[in-house]
Amino acid sequence: MRIDRQARHWIFWCAVILLVATVAYIVYAKNTPGGPTGGSWPGLVYGGVGSAAMLVAILLGARKRFRWMQFGRVFYWTQAHVWLGLLSYPLILFHAGFSLGGPLTFALMVIFTIVFVTGIIGLVLQQILPQYLMREVPEETLDRQIPHVLMMIREEAESIANPIRAERESAAAEAMEASGGVATAATKSAASDPFYSFYSAQVVPFLQDKFRADSPLASDSAAETQFSLWRIQLSPDLHPAVDRLQQLVKERRQLQRQRRIHWWLHSWLILHVPLSYALLVLGTIHGIMAFRYTSRAP
Repeated sequence: MRIDRQARHWIFWCAVILLVATVAYIVYAKNTPGGPTGGSWPGLVYGGVGSAAMLVAILLGARKRFRWMQFGRVFYWTQAHVWLGLLSYPLILFHAGFSLGGPLTFALMVIFTIVFVTGIIGLVLQQILPQYLMREVPEETLDRQIPHVLMMIREEAESIANPIRAERESAAAEAMEASGGVATAATKSAASDPFYSFYSAQVVPFLQDKFRADSPLASDSAAETQFSLWRIQLSPDLHPAVDRLQQLVKERRQLQRQRRIHWWLHSWLILHVPLSYALLVLGTIHGIMAFRYTSRAP
């Protein structure tokens, strides 16, 4: 989610709520002889509001997954997920009186902290990486389409290389026939034409689905050097084919950059999402246990 002018109202009101909650907590803490506790009425208010904010933030996943929950604009759900999720952390700290408590509450705060931190990391990455992606990969494609795009790149490369190889093989055969079947130096040179030699040894492996990071073509500068050296060995009539192959190799590198950027853009979700649901389950258990304890208290 990009933070822009549309988010200013959410930021303003969440900041106001946090300011009021902080001032109220300071007053509450100074006037509580035994110190703040989660079972006091201010603690319960902080816990209830913080838990409600957490629940709304977690519901974004359900909003995307379940058709029956698809009401309201995604924009508002996303804004609520981010800003209420950020607001919920200090409110829960106020609820707990900055104490980790027993094993369950300790586990809750550890998980909540990881969810909170990974959420901030994800928010920061979403402000940086999309612009970087647009700059590095101007012709971005859908992730699921990358294998198909790679196949099309390989097919085009083959359509460029095959006629040249066929022409060289035909020229070699004619030279051998003219020499009475004895392979001359010129025939051997034609048969081992540098075009197809470089193409089969460097270009073909690099255009496969698995990216070859150790290939000389994996770097922009190194690939430029390789193609420049290749051109020197070839006649000018082959240069347009080399230029197009160089462009296809560049597109292959861009697809790999896109994959890498997308991985960083979504890697934080590996921890954030499952731990959010774990937090919901453990938080529910904590709430039930706290309610039972409160109801039994004299």
